Parts: sequence; C-alpha cells; structure tokens
Amino acid sequence: MLGKAGLLLTLWSAVAMGSSGDNGRGAKAIALGNAFVAIADNPWAVAYNPAGLTQLTTYQGSVFFVPRQFDLPELKTASLAVAVPFAFASCGLSVEQFGFDLYRETKFTIAAGRTIDWGVSAGISLNLQRVSIERYGSTQCFTIDVGLLASALDNLGLGFALKNVAAAKIGSKGERLPQILLVGARYSPLRDSQLTLEMEKDTRYPFIVKAGVEQRFFEVFALRLGVASNPDKFSGGFGIRFSVFEFSYAGYSHAQLGWTHQLEISFQPSE
Repeated sequence: MLGKAGLLLTLWSAVAMGSSGDNGRGAKAIALGNAFVAIADNPWAVAYNPAGLTQLTTYQGSVFFVPRQFDLPELKTASLAVAVPFAFASCGLSVEQFGFDLYRETKFTIAAGRTIDWGVSAGISLNLQRVSIERYGSTQCFTIDVGLLASALDNLGLGFALKNVAAAKIGSKGERLPQILLVGARYSPLRDSQLTLEMEKDTRYPFIVKAGVEQRFFEVFALRLGVASNPDKFSGGFGIRFSVFEFSYAGYSHAQLGWTHQLEISFQPSE
C-alpha cells in the first residue's frame, strides 16, 4: 500500500495544484488543448478567465467528471460550475474535488466579471484550496486570479489571465503555489468555427504553447481538436446538444502517461 501511495503522490505532484500536467476543467476547454483563456464562453470561465463570464446572457450550469486520470481510478475529479448574469456583473461559482482516500484536494471558487468599456471585460476569481493527506492532516489557503477579455474585431478576441496573483503559499513549510500567466487569441473565420492560440508560463516551467479548433454543425453538434507542448499532448472531443442540455466528451493523450477521458453534462436554457 505504501508503494502505491508513493506512486500516486508522485503523480499528484505532476497533475495537481495547477502544474504543467493539470488536467483542466470542462470538456470543451480540454478538447481544445486547454487553450481557453480567449474563449471562456461557458461556466468554466471561473477557472480559466473570469472576465469571460460577461459573455453569458443567461444562467448556465455544468457537471464535469474525470473517472480515471491516466487510467488510475484514484486520480479522479468531480466538479460543478454555475454562472448567472446580473445587471451589475456576471457571477460564477465552482466546486471540485480531486483524489482518493489517501490524498484529496478540494477547491471552492467564486468569480465575477464586468464589462468595462471599448469591448473590454475584467474579472476576478477567489479560490479556497484545501489539501488533505491521510495521517498528515490537512491545510488550506486562499488564492486570487484575475483576467481580461477584449474584442479587437467582430471575429477576433484576446484573452489574458494571471493565476495566484498574490503568490500564496500552503502548508506548514510555506510551499509556494504556482503562478501562471496565460495570454491567448481567438479567431472566428466563419460563424460556426473558431481557432484559438495560447501561451502559458508557469513560474516553475518553460513556456507552453497550446492551440485548438472547433467546428459546429447545425448548432447541435460540435467537433473539437487541440494540441499542447511541454509535455506534448493531443486532445479531441465533441459536444451534442439536445434542447437545453449538452453532452460533451473530451480526451487527451500524454506521451508517457497515456489517455484520459472526460465527461460533461451542461445546462443552458433559451435566452
């Protein structure tokens, strides 16, 4: 058991707490190679770019599930996100849990976005992160993320996000949580298609370049593909819409750790 626990905790260091191997949240974002900072057009904007919440014109909700990350049932994720637009701002909330009995990570996020002017929106996310390790106890901390979203042209958008603005630390030893800078662009050559390109810089790792493409068909089916570097990852997925519900699947391939599947059911009533 200790050997298995050691292996899982080692894998955790590569996939948890926002590292370069982070699985991400939301099937659409993951299928696009996690190049989502300039799109951020669903409730998972709370995790990628809270400024994107201003794009939502009606309340939305989503349930996201990763049953076996890297084919290990202990590395599973379950999360929920909701977003509601108000007159003064658009607000979002997410709750997620990652891990198993020996190690568990829980995160609560509240976020708000507001349009400033000239097609520019700004947003902020407040996160409570809690880590529990069996026989070692638990610890928690607060982090702050900020984001910007701008419409340069009708079919061109730019996105920016900075995660962990205050360089928060966690644990008795004051381990610094990662600070991550995201800069991206979104281009829509046609009404039902979009391309996205993004650069990510974690203070601990080299630059990551991510790109994705989405094509929608008849407003009921969406096909998505993505790639990312450091490490090289290939992703893909689809979404099927029926009435106010959409079922989405995403999967990505890690060169060393194999394939991971993700499932999502989202709810969006008519405007």
